[in-house]
Amino acid sequence: MIYCINHKTIHHFGKAFVEQFYLRYDLLVDGQYWDLSRFQGMEYDQYDTPATTYLVHVGKNGDVTGSVRAVPTDRPYMIKNIWPEIVQTRPLPESLSVWEASRFCVSKHLTREERTRVKNELVLAFLEFGLLNDVREMVGIMPPKLWQSVFVAAGWDIDFLGPEKGLGKDGIIIAGGMPISLATLERVRKTTGIQGAVLRMAPEAPPAAMPQEDVANQNLIVARGAA
Repeated sequence: MIYCINHKTIHHFGKAFVEQFYLRYDLLVDGQYWDLSRFQGMEYDQYDTPATTYLVHVGKNGDVTGSVRAVPTDRPYMIKNIWPEIVQTRPLPESLSVWEASRFCVSKHLTREERTRVKNELVLAFLEFGLLNDVREMVGIMPPKLWQSVFVAAGWDIDFLGPEKGLGKDGIIIAGGMPISLATLERVRKTTGIQGAVLRMAPEAPPAAMPQEDVANQNLIVARGAA
């Protein structure tokens, strides 16, 4: 399942919150040799703030197996600060209704089938999170092959925002816009074969034990999934 971790829910998910920084280090620093900020085996940067939301996949054994972060574009974000020139088809977004997605990670210690499942659930979590929070679009940068294998393959139509940019030994990236709608959520569920909500605002518990806001949000996700 995917936990939604932010300033409102972090008290539920302290272990998963910390472990996603370890996962990022394992994949991005150890795995791809990126020169990124790190501390005691955790990767982080200036966009990990109280405004950030983390969508974190936790496996049956309780270990973090995938994660991605989202930041509203009404404040500093990676594309605007580092690669503004790669967005050429429209102005750079600055809005609470458009968020930047980054640090998409899936554990390398999974089987091919498990990795595909985690990727698809993270894609669905983006859509569920957006619909719950009045986010109309996500923007991000990825290598073209990853856009195709992760998002397009799952049934999400991507609006590419400019030309590809070469990063030398780090490959090629391109900026994309990910429009969020109920129709897209339904199409991705049909394409991936994953029905029902994947996003959780609180640990599994009887409804009476959950804060009423968490219950309301969870019921809304389920209702939209059944629509």
